Amino acid sequence: RERERERSMSSSSVDREHKGELQDLKNDLYDPKKTKKALKKMVAHAAMLGTPTGAPNVSVLLPDVMHCLESADVEQKKAVYMFLSALSSSNADATTIAFNRMVRDVSSPNPLVRAIALRTLTGINVESMAEGMVEPIKTALHDNDPFVRKTAAISVAKVFGLSPETVESGNLISKLVELLEDSNPHVVANAATALNEIRQRAPFSVLELKMTTATKILAALNECTQWNQVALLDTLILFSPSSEREAVTILERVVPRLNHSNASVVMSAIKVMLYHLSFIRSEETSKNFMLKMSQPLCTLMSLPPDIQYTCLRNLKIIIQKYPDLLSANVKTFYCKYNDPSFVKAEKVDIMIALTTSVNVHEVLSELKEYCHDVDGDFARKAMQAVGKCAIGFEVSVEFCIKIVLEVIENKVPFVIQEAVVVVQTIFRRYPNKYESIISQVCSSLDEVDEPGAKAALIWIIGEYSDRIEAAEEILEIFFETYTEEESQVQLALLTALSKLYLNVESDRSVDMLQELLGKTNDTVNDPDVRERALFYWRLLAGDLELARKVVLATKPAIESKPIEDVDERLQNILSKRIPFVSSVLFKRPSDFVSYKNLYACPKEFKDTGELKDSTPQETKEAYQNGHSEEMDTLEDAKPKKPHTDLLGDLLSLDVSAAAPAAPLPPTTVPQPQQAQTSFTPQVVDPFSQMSDAFSSQTQPFHQAGQAFPQAAQVFPEAAQVFPATVQASQASKQSN
Repeated sequence: RERERERSMSSSSVDREHKGELQDLKNDLYDPKKTKKALKKMVAHAAMLGTPTGAPNVSVLLPDVMHCLESADVEQKKAVYMFLSALSSSNADATTIAFNRMVRDVSSPNPLVRAIALRTLTGINVESMAEGMVEPIKTALHDNDPFVRKTAAISVAKVFGLSPETVESGNLISKLVELLEDSNPHVVANAATALNEIRQRAPFSVLELKMTTATKILAALNECTQWNQVALLDTLILFSPSSEREAVTILERVVPRLNHSNASVVMSAIKVMLYHLSFIRSEETSKNFMLKMSQPLCTLMSLPPDIQYTCLRNLKIIIQKYPDLLSANVKTFYCKYNDPSFVKAEKVDIMIALTTSVNVHEVLSELKEYCHDVDGDFARKAMQAVGKCAIGFEVSVEFCIKIVLEVIENKVPFVIQEAVVVVQTIFRRYPNKYESIISQVCSSLDEVDEPGAKAALIWIIGEYSDRIEAAEEILEIFFETYTEEESQVQLALLTALSKLYLNVESDRSVDMLQELLGKTNDTVNDPDVRERALFYWRLLAGDLELARKVVLATKPAIESKPIEDVDERLQNILSKRIPFVSSVLFKRPSDFVSYKNLYACPKEFKDTGELKDSTPQETKEAYQNGHSEEMDTLEDAKPKKPHTDLLGDLLSLDVSAAAPAAPLPPTTVPQPQQAQTSFTPQVVDPFSQMSDAFSSQTQPFHQAGQAFPQAAQVFPEAAQVFPATVQASQASKQSN
């Protein structure tokens, strides 16, 4: 109440301030010579209502404006309706007094007055008035004048947003579908626009096109404006041809749209063509149409940066489905000096996606220049692309290594961090090859300061510790700052020192590993790092040959995808929504737009794959309106995954509840057999001395075997070292 009182006081103060101006406007409304000028002023004031500019409250003059509608002057009527439209956006309730007068004007003999009256009438955002709009819209949908019919088509979409039940009860959607076969192309385009708006918000199927209707839409394409063409093409995506001949007909009629100057028309045409290409069985026919699409897509790269970005994001979806579409046009996507960073990044992704064994060296020559760009983020992106080429094409590895070493030698800032990661990737993809570059990579130790690069360098040293003479000295550098490093670096250092101990078997490596494990137990709080340290301690204190099989096991070669992959179901949705926002974000529309079920009455909900309610609970309620039993059946039929709470298993795990657990092994660590290792008991003794320090930590990790029931299958030989853990894991697996 206090807010309303303040608002009324502020509005009254504004009215007192503009009292003279309002009186002058009122007098001018009754002067035939000044009426139009006064109405134009009032339109401007009504548009600024609610803004901090302090416009006069012209809504008080609404009764005086109504008498102007009695005039036969069309220009004056048009000015009045413009005033009502501007006023309805800020004060819709005030315009309801003119509702009956606007309904009468819908039957005016002048088609312009009928159309303007209908447009203003359906612009009143008052739900209680929706029922009164149905009959005027029905009359206008069958009007003789095409301008009135096209206005009525858009009015249906307006009323649907206001009250969808009213639209359906009035059977307006079916009448709107009939307008798709209208003789006037602009009426067809407006009907398509309205139906596209409705089907995106309606929780049911609105339109099913037939070939006769699709032919009408294709005929209207040549006579419509560019944005109407976009609406018509978006509607054609709903047509599913019943034969290959119909699909070819659609494709041939849409091909001329590829030469349009508007990028939205081109992308919409490509969307329709890609959809209908799936109905073509002839490879030669498909290839011919794909060749016709390639050049227009390349032409889009000469448009402004924002349009280029949208097209490039959509190209990722297209290339994933049709990788050979632009394979011969990779040079089109080379970066220009004046391209923004966000466009350059997308172009690099497209270049990698279009790279083949034939053009890989040309692409790498271009990426080599990008690695020295002043933009650090873009240069790192280019170095990542070099790594993808090395993984995907073995013939290019030598060239990739040459590019990486050049960056390391020149100590290019920021890029050197990514270069070290690329070297690690090459070693993982091609193990025991290209070892001659290790010394040059290790020379960049002082410049490596990011966690990812540090972890990569430590991995390289640990993996090839038996071939690097100064491996212990290099790892000791990271050892000094161990407690300050990120978890990623700490885990890498634990693994590298374990590999060093198993490869070199020196006293110094034993001392370093012993000190590192003790420091982990005393100072590190990360449970993952502590678990890794305890795992290595128990593993290395036992059978060293078994430890070598686990730690030094041969790793599978890694693979890399050229661009981010989109799920097949999501790809099918996004390919039908080119070039909408969802295709740029790679998300379903329901992931970032809240589609509310507009129906208050029970209504069968059919998720078309494009829409969902804003929350899972709302989706369930909407679906239960017509399919509660079906949904329950589907939910019961789905296999339910067991819920695994690893943290709960570690903190409150009762092994005896499932099966009697085997007694825990003694806290003393068994001495390794002399036949399996050349170490003397004195060398292994430091690990035995650490048993007391880690004995308090042993109990949770014996029970942790229940959280990892697959451990016994991955390391079958480890059963000799961890008998209690394996038995607890098998008992847990049987209980699950």
